[in-house]
Amino acid sequence: MPTYPTIYFDIETGPLPLGELVIPPFDPSQVKLGNVKNPDLIAEKIQKAEENHAADYIKNAALDALSGQVLCIGYRIEHDQPAVLCSDADGEAAMLRQFWALLKPTNDSRYPRMVGFNVKPFDLPFLFKRSWKHRIVPPYWLRNGRYWHDGIVDLREVWQLGDSRAHGSLAAIARHLGLGEKAGNGAHFHELWQTDRQAAIHYCLRDVQLTQQVADILINSY
Repeated sequence: MPTYPTIYFDIETGPLPLGELVIPPFDPSQVKLGNVKNPDLIAEKIQKAEENHAADYIKNAALDALSGQVLCIGYRIEHDQPAVLCSDADGEAAMLRQFWALLKPTNDSRYPRMVGFNVKPFDLPFLFKRSWKHRIVPPYWLRNGRYWHDGIVDLREVWQLGDSRAHGSLAAIARHLGLGEKAGNGAHFHELWQTDRQAAIHYCLRDVQLTQQVADILINSY
């Protein structure tokens, strides 16, 4: 069954508000000491790790749907202008409903083709888990038993060509293909979201643009 239309997408996440975060207690046994044997150096390393424990947890909270939230979803349908859905208007739940509404099959039962980068291990699971949090049911067709629907194309998988050891971020692959640079660093997106909302939206739009440009080379040129 043909898929139609193609939707390119990318999500940006951030940590939950501090009041909702459950920071686990510090565990000294988890501190990596390497070959350090000196008791004073060990104590110093553990103390430093304890001081940084909360900050480190918050820094990584955006990578897990249990401790993070979706801040915005960038998308482009075929050759329409790219757009961004933001969680600050009516909240994360409303944004998720808007996005899932884009994925309804057409009247002749054709499903849209979903194209993104690293979306199978990260973006889609994150969207599903945050949707479940809000009691939102994602489109049924996206999953096929244990697997994702055939209409979902993960450009990272395409790039790897079956070699799971083949690395490469969207930024690195876009640079390699001569497509230019991203508009910033995703690791700092949450800070950008807090300080310069327009720049954050521009960053998300640029990622969607690069995603489509990479797709044009890897899958749309044949």
